[in-house]
Amino acid sequence: MLHFVSKELTVGYLLLSFLSALGVLQWVAARYRLVGLALLDYSERRIRGYGLAGLLVTGSAVWFFVSQWTEILTPGPAGAELSVLFGTGAMCALAVTLIMASLLQHLRNSTPPQDTSDQGQTVTIGCATGRLHIPPSPTEPMPAICIVPRLGASAESMGTLARRMVREGLVVLVVNLDEELCAYPGILAILPAAMSLLSKSPEVDPQRLGALGHDLGGDLVIRAASADKQIKAVAALAPLLVDAPVGLGLMQEMPYLQALRWALDRKRTSLRADLNALKYGAKIAPRPLLLVCGAEDRLVTNAPIEEWHVQHRDSITCRTIQGAGHFNLVDHPTALRTAVQWFKEHL
Repeated sequence: MLHFVSKELTVGYLLLSFLSALGVLQWVAARYRLVGLALLDYSERRIRGYGLAGLLVTGSAVWFFVSQWTEILTPGPAGAELSVLFGTGAMCALAVTLIMASLLQHLRNSTPPQDTSDQGQTVTIGCATGRLHIPPSPTEPMPAICIVPRLGASAESMGTLARRMVREGLVVLVVNLDEELCAYPGILAILPAAMSLLSKSPEVDPQRLGALGHDLGGDLVIRAASADKQIKAVAALAPLLVDAPVGLGLMQEMPYLQALRWALDRKRTSLRADLNALKYGAKIAPRPLLLVCGAEDRLVTNAPIEEWHVQHRDSITCRTIQGAGHFNLVDHPTALRTAVQWFKEHL
């Protein structure tokens, strides 16, 4: 039978182990930039994580020894009891950390954009919908870009990029890539329908059409452009191309539950294989293709991108954005500037 000596000492050891483990987890989150364990945003300043970790570990130790000084000088729990208390405290700290990190990340991602000056107009794109953004008071037909977000994302997820392009004089059509529409081969009809809509718009020059996609949206625009000669220039932000690696690195990009769903998502894996962008992308040449990846991206395997670049240097441009991950790449200032400038040069 386990004997924990006293209720006060038991609670003290539990809180000590819980708070200490919480501090260690925050140190790990800051050191390795693990979004799935972070209670604060450590992407820019890891010192926050180290400070919080030190405060929790040191503060819990000082509190414990001060408040339990008399108790710990008398015979206390034996090894078995201490193992149970420390193990329980550590497991509770891990559970609380995973849950809180997921909730906080959800709150950060659900924060509406500050710039809502141009929401665009809702349009129908075949069986899908989208947002059409047109620069104010156009004086002549302009180049146009169709933007395809990642699987299941809405047009608003690409709002920062769309507004930046509009300010630079580009017409932008952002597709709502609803999960119900993301079935092969029906998904292949989205880009041709978008190109048709743009080419018929009086504000658009039909000879200057481009396409940009993020994540599986990048795979889709590469596949579509391989067969649609209307698309004169293509950009893919963090295209998957091959199956993403599964491991602890996923938690550098997303909370635990989201990472678990990502790892078990067979629909995404099947669609990536059906699109087979790595094979069809070779047919885009000699039209220009831009591939942009984040240096901190843990969902994209760089080897096929580098090999592809070596084989088609004349038509493929690769850019690596320092400090950017997979999901925040579409909002990173350097990535935005790179994509906009590239389209302005090639359309």
